[in-house]
Amino acid sequence: MRRVRSGIPGLDELIEGGFPAGRTYLVCGEAGAGKTTFALQFIYYGAQHGEPGVFLTIDERPEHVVEDAESLGWDLRRLIEDGKILMAEITPYFSGVGRIPHQKIVDEIKALISQIEAKRLAIDPIAPLVLEGGGDSAAAQTAIRGYIRSLIHALDDMGITTIATSEIPTGTNQLSRYGIEEFLVSGVIVLGFRRGETGFKREIYIRKMRGVNHSMNIYSYVIKKGLGIVISL
Repeated sequence: MRRVRSGIPGLDELIEGGFPAGRTYLVCGEAGAGKTTFALQFIYYGAQHGEPGVFLTIDERPEHVVEDAESLGWDLRRLIEDGKILMAEITPYFSGVGRIPHQKIVDEIKALISQIEAKRLAIDPIAPLVLEGGGDSAAAQTAIRGYIRSLIHALDDMGITTIATSEIPTGTNQLSRYGIEEFLVSGVIVLGFRRGETGFKREIYIRKMRGVNHSMNIYSYVIKKGLGIVISL
Protein backbone atom coordinates (compact mmCIF):
# COMPACT_ATOMS: atom_id res chain seq x y z
CA MET A 1 0.00 0.00 0.00
CA ARG A 2 1.44 3.36 -1.05
CA ARG A 3 1.92 5.80 1.79
CA VAL A 4 1.50 9.57 1.72
CA ARG A 5 3.71 11.43 4.16
CA SER A 6 1.79 13.84 6.33
CA GLY A 7 4.36 16.62 6.63
CA ILE A 8 3.69 16.63 10.40
CA PRO A 9 6.99 15.91 12.26
CA GLY A 10 6.42 12.88 14.48
CA LEU A 11 3.11 11.72 12.97
CA ASP A 12 4.28 9.35 10.24
CA GLU A 13 6.20 7.30 12.81
CA LEU A 14 2.86 6.63 14.52
CA ILE A 15 1.02 5.44 11.38
CA GLU A 16 3.54 3.10 9.77
CA GLY A 17 5.14 5.69 7.52
CA GLY A 18 2.21 7.83 6.40
CA PHE A 19 -1.43 7.86 5.35
CA PRO A 20 -2.60 5.04 3.06
CA ALA A 21 -2.98 6.86 -0.26
CA GLY A 22 -6.23 7.78 -1.94
CA ARG A 23 -8.44 7.92 1.15
CA THR A 24 -10.19 10.54 3.27
CA TYR A 25 -9.13 11.37 6.84
CA LEU A 26 -10.82 13.51 9.49
CA VAL A 27 -8.86 15.86 11.75
CA CYS A 28 -11.02 16.88 14.71
CA GLY A 29 -10.43 19.45 17.42
CA GLU A 30 -11.72 22.35 19.46
CA ALA A 31 -11.31 25.93 18.30
CA GLY A 32 -7.62 26.89 18.41
CA ALA A 33 -6.31 23.33 18.44
CA GLY A 34 -4.61 23.70 15.04
CA LYS A 35 -6.95 21.94 12.60
CA THR A 36 -6.42 24.45 9.80
CA THR A 37 -2.66 24.42 10.43
CA PHE A 38 -2.67 20.61 10.16
CA ALA A 39 -4.57 20.65 6.86
CA LEU A 40 -2.43 23.46 5.43
CA GLN A 41 0.79 21.74 6.55
CA PHE A 42 -0.33 18.60 4.73
CA ILE A 43 -0.86 20.57 1.51
CA TYR A 44 2.30 22.68 1.92
CA TYR A 45 4.53 19.64 2.46
CA GLY A 46 3.09 17.87 -0.57
CA ALA A 47 3.60 20.91 -2.80
CA GLN A 48 7.25 20.98 -1.79
CA HIS A 49 7.71 17.29 -2.59
CA GLY A 50 6.14 16.87 -6.01
CA GLU A 51 2.50 16.40 -4.95
CA PRO A 52 0.37 19.45 -5.85
CA GLY A 53 -2.60 20.12 -3.60
CA VAL A 54 -5.94 21.92 -3.44
CA PHE A 55 -6.89 23.73 -0.24
CA LEU A 56 -10.66 24.18 -0.13
CA THR A 57 -11.67 26.76 2.46
CA ILE A 58 -15.22 27.38 3.59
CA ASP A 59 -15.18 29.43 6.79
CA GLU A 60 -12.28 31.72 5.81
CA ARG A 61 -11.24 33.71 2.76
CA PRO A 62 -8.31 32.12 0.87
CA GLU A 63 -6.30 35.33 1.22
CA HIS A 64 -6.62 35.17 5.01
CA VAL A 65 -5.38 31.57 5.01
CA VAL A 66 -2.36 32.63 2.95
CA GLU A 67 -1.62 35.48 5.36
CA ASP A 68 -1.89 33.15 8.36
CA ALA A 69 0.52 30.76 6.63
CA GLU A 70 3.00 33.60 6.20
CA SER A 71 2.89 34.22 9.95
CA LEU A 72 4.12 30.62 10.32
CA GLY A 73 6.93 31.28 7.87
CA TRP A 74 5.36 29.44 4.93
CA ASP A 75 5.54 31.05 1.48
CA LEU A 76 2.30 29.83 -0.09
CA ARG A 77 2.20 32.64 -2.65
CA ARG A 78 5.23 31.28 -4.52
CA LEU A 79 3.78 27.77 -4.61
CA ILE A 80 0.42 29.14 -5.78
CA GLU A 81 2.14 31.08 -8.57
CA ASP A 82 4.06 27.94 -9.56
CA GLY A 83 0.80 25.97 -9.83
CA LYS A 84 1.67 23.63 -6.97
CA ILE A 85 -1.09 24.82 -4.65
CA LEU A 86 -4.59 25.96 -5.56
CA MET A 87 -6.55 27.88 -2.94
CA ALA A 88 -10.29 27.86 -3.49
CA GLU A 89 -13.39 29.09 -1.69
CA ILE A 90 -16.64 27.19 -1.98
CA THR A 91 -18.82 29.53 0.09
CA PRO A 92 -20.80 30.79 -2.96
CA TYR A 93 -22.53 27.39 -3.06
CA PHE A 94 -24.19 28.21 0.26
CA SER A 95 -26.30 31.12 -0.96
CA GLY A 96 -29.43 28.99 -1.32
CA VAL A 97 -31.51 26.97 1.10
CA GLY A 98 -31.36 23.22 1.61
CA ARG A 99 -28.79 20.54 0.98
CA ILE A 100 -26.42 21.00 -1.95
CA PRO A 101 -26.42 18.03 -4.36
CA HIS A 102 -23.21 16.19 -3.55
CA GLN A 103 -22.53 15.63 -7.24
CA LYS A 104 -22.40 19.39 -7.79
CA ILE A 105 -19.76 19.69 -5.07
CA VAL A 106 -17.83 16.70 -6.41
CA ASP A 107 -17.85 18.12 -9.94
CA GLU A 108 -16.47 21.43 -8.66
CA ILE A 109 -13.75 19.68 -6.66
CA LYS A 110 -12.81 17.53 -9.66
CA ALA A 111 -12.47 20.66 -11.78
CA LEU A 112 -10.18 22.24 -9.20
CA ILE A 113 -8.06 19.10 -8.95
CA SER A 114 -7.67 18.84 -12.71
CA GLN A 115 -6.37 22.43 -12.91
CA ILE A 116 -3.09 21.49 -11.24
CA GLU A 117 -3.28 17.66 -11.40
CA ALA A 118 -3.50 17.64 -7.61
CA LYS A 119 -2.55 14.60 -5.55
CA ARG A 120 -3.72 16.06 -2.24
CA LEU A 121 -6.89 17.80 -1.08
CA ALA A 122 -7.77 19.61 2.15
CA ILE A 123 -11.33 20.62 3.07
CA ASP A 124 -11.50 23.07 5.96
CA PRO A 125 -14.05 22.26 7.39
CA ILE A 126 -16.19 19.50 5.91
CA ALA A 127 -19.46 19.96 7.86
CA PRO A 128 -20.76 23.03 5.94
CA LEU A 129 -20.74 20.92 2.77
CA VAL A 130 -23.79 19.22 4.28
CA LEU A 131 -26.44 21.86 4.84
CA GLU A 132 -28.89 20.92 7.53
CA GLY A 133 -32.49 20.32 6.59
CA GLY A 134 -35.38 18.21 7.77
CA GLY A 135 -34.76 18.40 11.51
CA ASP A 136 -33.57 15.61 13.79
CA SER A 137 -35.98 12.92 12.67
CA ALA A 138 -34.73 9.42 11.88
CA ALA A 139 -35.45 10.01 8.20
CA ALA A 140 -33.44 13.24 8.21
CA GLN A 141 -30.49 11.55 9.94
CA THR A 142 -30.60 8.70 7.43
CA ALA A 143 -30.56 11.21 4.57
CA ILE A 144 -27.62 13.09 6.06
CA ARG A 145 -25.69 9.84 6.60
CA GLY A 146 -26.32 8.79 2.99
CA TYR A 147 -25.27 12.22 1.75
CA ILE A 148 -22.00 12.21 3.69
CA ARG A 149 -21.28 8.63 2.65
CA SER A 150 -21.76 9.50 -1.02
CA LEU A 151 -19.57 12.58 -0.69
CA ILE A 152 -16.69 10.74 1.01
CA HIS A 153 -16.89 7.80 -1.40
CA ALA A 154 -16.76 10.22 -4.31
CA LEU A 155 -13.66 11.86 -2.84
CA ASP A 156 -11.99 8.47 -2.40
CA ASP A 157 -12.87 7.50 -5.98
CA MET A 158 -10.83 10.46 -7.22
CA GLY A 159 -7.69 8.65 -6.06
CA ILE A 160 -6.28 11.61 -4.12
CA THR A 161 -5.55 11.75 -0.40
CA THR A 162 -7.88 14.07 1.50
CA ILE A 163 -7.68 15.74 4.90
CA ALA A 164 -11.01 17.13 6.13
CA THR A 165 -11.31 19.10 9.35
CA SER A 166 -14.14 18.97 11.87
CA GLU A 167 -14.69 21.19 14.89
CA ILE A 168 -15.43 19.55 18.24
CA PRO A 169 -17.96 21.61 20.20
CA THR A 170 -16.27 22.69 23.45
CA GLY A 171 -17.37 20.63 26.44
CA THR A 172 -18.74 17.70 24.43
CA ASN A 173 -17.48 14.26 23.43
CA GLN A 174 -18.50 14.72 19.81
CA LEU A 175 -15.94 14.40 17.03
CA SER A 176 -18.04 15.99 14.29
CA ARG A 177 -21.18 18.05 13.73
CA TYR A 178 -23.40 15.15 12.71
CA GLY A 179 -21.70 12.43 14.75
CA ILE A 180 -21.34 10.12 11.75
CA GLU A 181 -18.50 11.59 9.68
CA GLU A 182 -15.93 9.77 11.82
CA PHE A 183 -17.50 6.40 10.98
CA LEU A 184 -17.32 6.93 7.23
CA VAL A 185 -13.75 8.20 6.79
CA SER A 186 -10.67 5.95 6.77
CA GLY A 187 -9.00 7.62 9.73
CA VAL A 188 -9.60 10.05 12.57
CA ILE A 189 -6.99 12.19 14.31
CA VAL A 190 -8.04 14.18 17.37
CA LEU A 191 -6.40 17.43 18.51
CA GLY A 192 -7.17 18.73 21.96
CA PHE A 193 -6.13 20.61 25.09
CA ARG A 194 -5.10 19.46 28.55
CA ARG A 195 -4.94 21.79 31.53
CA GLY A 196 -1.53 21.75 33.19
CA GLU A 197 -0.07 23.50 36.21
CA THR A 198 1.06 26.48 34.14
CA GLY A 199 -1.70 26.55 31.52
CA PHE A 200 -3.09 24.49 28.68
CA LYS A 201 -1.07 22.07 26.57
CA ARG A 202 -2.00 20.68 23.19
CA GLU A 203 -2.40 16.92 22.75
CA ILE A 204 -2.96 14.59 19.80
CA TYR A 205 -4.06 11.00 19.42
CA ILE A 206 -5.11 8.71 16.58
CA ARG A 207 -8.69 7.55 17.10
CA LYS A 208 -8.66 5.19 14.13
CA MET A 209 -6.68 4.44 10.98
CA ARG A 210 -8.00 1.63 8.81
CA GLY A 211 -5.40 -0.85 7.65
CA VAL A 212 -2.74 0.65 9.91
CA ASN A 213 -1.25 -0.68 13.13
CA HIS A 214 -1.21 2.79 14.68
CA SER A 215 -0.22 4.07 18.10
CA MET A 216 -3.00 4.46 20.67
CA ASN A 217 -0.98 6.77 22.92
CA ILE A 218 -1.61 10.45 23.57
CA TYR A 219 1.21 12.82 22.58
CA SER A 220 1.95 16.47 23.21
CA TYR A 221 2.47 18.81 20.29
CA VAL A 222 3.38 22.42 19.68
CA ILE A 223 3.01 24.79 16.74
CA LYS A 224 6.38 26.23 15.76
CA LYS A 225 7.14 28.96 13.27
CA GLY A 226 8.64 27.49 10.11
CA LEU A 227 7.62 23.96 11.05
CA GLY A 228 3.95 24.08 11.99
CA ILE A 229 2.69 21.22 14.15
CA VAL A 230 5.47 19.19 15.77
CA ILE A 231 4.66 16.10 17.85
CA SER A 232 6.78 15.16 20.85
CA LEU A 233 7.48 11.40 20.79
